[in-house]
Amino acid sequence: MKRLDRATRRLTVALLAAVVLAFLLAAVVARAERFSSLDQGTRALVRDGRSPALKMPMRVVSLLGSGYILLPGALACGVVMWRRHHRFVALSLPVIGIGAAAALGITKWIVNKPRPSLRGYGFPSGHVFGVTVFVVIGVYLLWRFEAPRRVQRAARAAGIVFVLAVGYSRVYLGAHWLSDVAGGLLGGVAFALVMVLILDARLADPGPLENN
Repeated sequence: MKRLDRATRRLTVALLAAVVLAFLLAAVVARAERFSSLDQGTRALVRDGRSPALKMPMRVVSLLGSGYILLPGALACGVVMWRRHHRFVALSLPVIGIGAAAALGITKWIVNKPRPSLRGYGFPSGHVFGVTVFVVIGVYLLWRFEAPRRVQRAARAAGIVFVLAVGYSRVYLGAHWLSDVAGGLLGGVAFALVMVLILDARLADPGPLENN
């Protein structure tokens, strides 16, 4: 198995610090300004470009980014890891999912920014947050367990498309502002990087649960 070398780990920590700072700034702005001109302009632009034919596909994409799909997906990945004797990873995946949900709920409660529908808890977008965590952790594990490079490249490309598609669907469906989507992306990256650093440190010293 691969692991982050010292230089990559330092770079990851630096990236994490930058992302956390950006997320905190976005949260402060979101709480203070509520409805920014950028949010309003983006919503109007997306609304003007709506097509009836895209309504159902956007709903499907949004559903794929929900916890109803991601949490069972994480559990399924955990089963695969368990059967391959990567038991620490198998047990970690549902814990990461629960931790992500808890962090998301607390952040939404603190910021309490209204959605376009004027309901609360808009920032950050939970769909984008969850999808980002899912993709980053998945890409890391494929790299960690040395999946074929073509598989890793395909996963990275598909992951980027998935995150962007879910983010667009949330704005398209009027569920979130652009700032909510940006907050979900930043928050998801920050949370996922913390999990990657923890997983990488733990997997570097296999314990009784990790029988490779």
